[in-house]
Amino acid sequence: MVRVCVAAAACAALPDVDVLLWPLNLPDTSPFAHRALTHSLVFAVTAALAIAFVFFSDERWRASRTRIALVLGLALLSHSCLDALSTYSLGIGFFVPFSEQRYRFPWSPLGRPGGTIAGQLRQEALLVFLPAALIAWLAWRIRRRRAVAAPAA
Repeated sequence: MVRVCVAAAACAALPDVDVLLWPLNLPDTSPFAHRALTHSLVFAVTAALAIAFVFFSDERWRASRTRIALVLGLALLSHSCLDALSTYSLGIGFFVPFSEQRYRFPWSPLGRPGGTIAGQLRQEALLVFLPAALIAWLAWRIRRRRAVAAPAA
């Protein structure tokens, strides 16, 4: 279980690997620009399947590899969806390489043009971290309660 959680956390950050290409000064229309290919649905599916195959290929994981790939894919897509809530970019290339169109969700509460980094971090803490921490805490409580309620066999 720890291995899946570590892989999912790494997958959640993986779409920003495209920042390594910033020194190339790629145009915003490039499929390799920030928030393009690595934030796309194609990348999420491909990377999730590849990571599940490579890191979860031994017998112990074989039965649940499809579910693990789904979890990793959701972790990858969570990054793109959270970026689509921001106002400080051209949007997300969800359909790159098939379309150059960038998308942003209609409600984009994260980031304000001219805002400070500290202000953006406060917004993200309130709108992203606190709800995530609350959901994690609730899941832990439910799991713990089920474990206590289940009779020992």
